[in-house]
Amino acid sequence: MVYIMPITIGRGFLKSEMFSQSAISQRSFFTLLWEKIKDFFCDTQRSTADQYIKELCDVASPPDAQRLFDLFCVLYELSSPSCRGNFHFQHYKDAECQYTNLCIKDGEDIPLCIMIRQDHYYYEIMNRTVLCVDTQSAHLKRYSDINIKASTYVCEPLCCLFPERLQLSLSGGITFPVDLKNIEETLIAMAEKGNLCDWKEQERKAAISSRINLGIAQAGVTAIDDAIKNKIAAKVIENTNLKNAAFEPNYAQSSVTQIVYSCLFKNEILMNMLEESSSHGLLCLNELTEYVALQVHNSFFLKIYLHSLKQQKMRLITRVDHTINSMDLQSPGNTKTL
Repeated sequence: MVYIMPITIGRGFLKSEMFSQSAISQRSFFTLLWEKIKDFFCDTQRSTADQYIKELCDVASPPDAQRLFDLFCVLYELSSPSCRGNFHFQHYKDAECQYTNLCIKDGEDIPLCIMIRQDHYYYEIMNRTVLCVDTQSAHLKRYSDINIKASTYVCEPLCCLFPERLQLSLSGGITFPVDLKNIEETLIAMAEKGNLCDWKEQERKAAISSRINLGIAQAGVTAIDDAIKNKIAAKVIENTNLKNAAFEPNYAQSSVTQIVYSCLFKNEILMNMLEESSSHGLLCLNELTEYVALQVHNSFFLKIYLHSLKQQKMRLITRVDHTINSMDLQSPGNTKTL
């Protein structure tokens, strides 16, 4: 089996390098990187760092841009204070483009280099390109004629990978951008006023609740009371080590969704398109809002704890099915403890 690794610089496609699986494997990437940076971590943190580096080097299921950023940040946090000067963050921006370069240096060597641009990202281990991926577009669920692509960049004030704009493509070759800077400016204003941390804590709880409720909904259960939901949520929170997490069975909408809706609603081009098209309306705006809100949620909350929560989704769905089946077999008034 052969992996084709495209290398993109600027706006041009330069070449593709072919690495045979036998020569460059997940294990060899891990060994190359680990041998170079293992001394950056004290003994108590090495086993944890080891796990994150294995995830980074997983060529079969490589991390996306957001996860790459998260992994770099957590490796920095796990490193010894005396070695944090080896971690470098460079952000470049001009009128045409912007990109972020995250790298770990060891003298003249660069064991790890991550480049995140608005339309693609790639990363290298010991100057060998592991992966280069263009930002993929998606279709709205109910409106297949609308092609949507989110451009992201690393927002320094918010310290996260943040969606900057949407690129919408309609049938007939109509393409136009939707600026999302109002969302970013709203959150930066919160940070400047000192309110962002409290807001993020509330939104974290809302994000947890929404994902648990989504998992329950995806299990296909039409009737389940709050007591069972709370038991399921408590087990998920325990398994994912979510400290001080709270679950709201009737969670409906977060303030992120409200902020995003307001931003999109104020876009005159977008609203004119929705008004003039007989096949689109506020339902389409709602679906766009859900898409963007998910990108914003992921920017803030798809960190280590929500990454673990995502891994628990299938267990959650299985647990719901098992609970409901158990309830059907028991006498009324009795429930099985999860």
